[in-house]
Order: sequence, then C-alpha cells, then structure tokens
Amino acid sequence: MKKWIFLVLVLAAGYLVFTQWDTWRAKLQEGQDASRLTTAPVIQTNISFAVNAAGEIAPVEQVSVRPEINGKLDTLPVDLGDRVKKDDLLFKLDDKELQQQRASNLTAIERAKLELGKAERDYKRAQDLVAANLISQELFDNTKTTYELAKNSLDRAERELEITKERLTKTEVRAPFDCTVLTRPVSIGQAVSGSGGFNSGTEVLTIADLNSMIINAHVNQADVPDSNSTRWSR
Repeated sequence: MKKWIFLVLVLAAGYLVFTQWDTWRAKLQEGQDASRLTTAPVIQTNISFAVNAAGEIAPVEQVSVRPEINGKLDTLPVDLGDRVKKDDLLFKLDDKELQQQRASNLTAIERAKLELGKAERDYKRAQDLVAANLISQELFDNTKTTYELAKNSLDRAERELEITKERLTKTEVRAPFDCTVLTRPVSIGQAVSGSGGFNSGTEVLTIADLNSMIINAHVNQADVPDSNSTRWSR
C-alpha cells in the first residue's frame, strides 16, 4: 500500500514539474534580462542647454560727441530721441570770431604780398647797382635780407590762414553714422570746451545706433561648456 502511495506522489510531482517547466524557465529568463545592462550604438551629437544670467542691453556703436575747439553753441537742431541720418548736422559753434580772424589773415596776406613785391624790386635793383659798384656790399646785403624777411612774412600769413580755415571746419559737427540722440546735457548759447590737449572737452550729445544691440552679462565659468570636449549620447 505504501508503495502505491509513494508511486502516486512521484507521478504527481513529475507531472507538476512537466506542466510548470516552461513558465518557470520564462520567469528565470526575465530575471536575467532585467539584471543585464541595456546597450546601444555610440553616436556624436549636440547637447542643448540654457543658462540664466543677469545683464543689460547696450548699443554696439555709442559715441559721446564733443567739439574739438572751444566755442559757444550757436545751433543745436537735435533733441532727445531724435533719429539722425549720417552726415546730418548735430550742432554748430558760433564762428563770428573765426570769420573775423579769417578776414584779418586775408588782409595780412595782401599786405605781405605788397611788401614782398617792393622788397623784390629793391633787391633786383640792388643787384644791378652792386654789379656796377654803385652801392656798398653792406647796403646790398641789407636789401637781400629785407627781401628774405618779406618772403617769410608771406609764408607765415598763409599758414595762419590755413589754421583759421581748419578751425572753421571744426565749428560744425555732423553725425558719423545713422543714429539716435540719447542725451543732450547742454543748451544753445552755452560755452563749451574743445577736446584737444589734456582736456576731454564738454559732452554736447550722446548718440548711438539702436539697430545693432549687444547684451553685456556676467556668466559663471562653470556654466560655460568646454568647446573642445566631445559630447556623446546613447
């Protein structure tokens, strides 16, 4: 009797193992697959990221407009917010004194020309006289010196006229590019100083090209990736 019971139990266990074998093996395979690392081909790609930073927007081109010479503002046709085209007049200094100086220079040139003409005639006459032994060498030398001094006086008068003309060109200041007026701290009639020498000059206007802007911001170095490093993605 015991043999039959043992035989039935063995057969029942064998049948159970036979029927559940596929299920048990599938669960075992799933456990092994879950513990195995997933792999994929390595490719090169770009990684996009964003960095938040505080900064300010400023124009690329911004100029503080100052005169090159001293003077008094005579014309100031622009105001805050005005858009100005390249070569348009920004401001003009009073040029009355310079115009008077120019007139004086022209008069000095005419006088120097007359003196030079007389000195040249005297010199040529002295050459003929000294050749004929009619005047002394000393008198001839004095006549020659007067002629040379007259030429120097004419050269000096002409240089002074050129300097005055150059200063007159600096009484008008025009826009170097298409711009917008940002500040205008002075008014018509105010005396301004030039930017020559050690003086930086009086700021009359601040202009900028608002079509081209730039952002000035402080970014932590840790937030900036190394451009030479290679980024990989799986």
